[in-house]
Amino acid sequence: MRSDYDEDFMDSYSLSSSILDYQYENGRRYASFRSTHHIYLMLMGGELFNAPIKNPQKVLDLGTGTGNWAIDFADQYPGAVVVGNDLSPIQPAWVPPNVDFFVDDYESDWLEKMNAYDFIHSRNLAGCVVDWHRLIRQAYDHLKPGGYLELQESAVWAWSDDGTLRMDSPLMEYLMSLNDAAHMIGRELNIYIDLKPWLIAHGFEDVHEQTYILPFSPWPQDPRLREIGRVQAAMVEKAVEAYGLRLCTQVLGWSQERTKLMQGLVRQQLKDRSLHSYTKIKVAYGRKPLI
Repeated sequence: MRSDYDEDFMDSYSLSSSILDYQYENGRRYASFRSTHHIYLMLMGGELFNAPIKNPQKVLDLGTGTGNWAIDFADQYPGAVVVGNDLSPIQPAWVPPNVDFFVDDYESDWLEKMNAYDFIHSRNLAGCVVDWHRLIRQAYDHLKPGGYLELQESAVWAWSDDGTLRMDSPLMEYLMSLNDAAHMIGRELNIYIDLKPWLIAHGFEDVHEQTYILPFSPWPQDPRLREIGRVQAAMVEKAVEAYGLRLCTQVLGWSQERTKLMQGLVRQQLKDRSLHSYTKIKVAYGRKPLI
C-alpha cells in the first residue's frame, strides 16, 4: 500500500481499467462486477472470504457474474474444484483449469447431489433473490457436514455520523425510492441485516458476522478508508444510473427525464467532500453441523 496518497495518482488509479470495467446495454453504461470485487478485496484486507475453511475440495459461487471471485479462489486453491453459476453466460473464456461455469437459476431446484460442497459463497444477491429462506435451505442441504456458507451483502442505504447527510437530501430520497420499488416487486434490497439471523434460523452453527464501512468518497482521515473511498466514488459516479434506471422507470413509473434529473442530483451531492456519507457491507458465515 502506498504511503503517499497523491491526489492525481489516486484519481488515475481509481479509474484505471484494472479496477473499472463497463458494459453497454441499450446505450447506458453498466458497471461490471470487477470494480465491486476490487472494493470487497480492499475492505477485507485482500481476503476473499472470512469463513475458517481448510483444504476445500469443492466450492460453489452462487450468482458468480463475471466470475472474478471464483477465478481468484481457484488461483488461491488450485486443489479445489470451483463451480460458479449464473443466469447470464458472461464469464471469461480463459479461466484456471479448476473452474467450471454453468448457466443455471440458483432459485430453482438444485440438481447437484446433497452434501456436495465444502464451501458455498454468495455476494450482492440482494434484489435478485425472491425467497432467501429457500436459497439458504438448499445451500445447507448441499453442504457437506462441517462445510460453510458465507453471505456477503451491501446495504442499499447511507449514513453519516456527523449529521452531514440529511434525510431530505437527493441521495436519501433516491435510496428510499429504490427500496420502495424493489419492495413492490418482492425483491428486498436491504437484507444485509438479516444474514446472521437467517443462518442461525436455518441450523448453522459457529455463526459470525463482520461489518465493514464503505465511504462514498475519499473524505475519511484514515488513509486506508480514504483510498477505498476514492475507488468507490469513481465506481458510483458511473454506476448510479445502472442501479436505478429500471426500478424508477418501470416500477415507479418515473419518466426518463425525472429519473435522470434525480440521478444527476445524487452524483452532484456525492462529489461534495464535506458530505461524510458511507454505506455498510456485512459478511456472515456459518457451519453446517457435523451430525
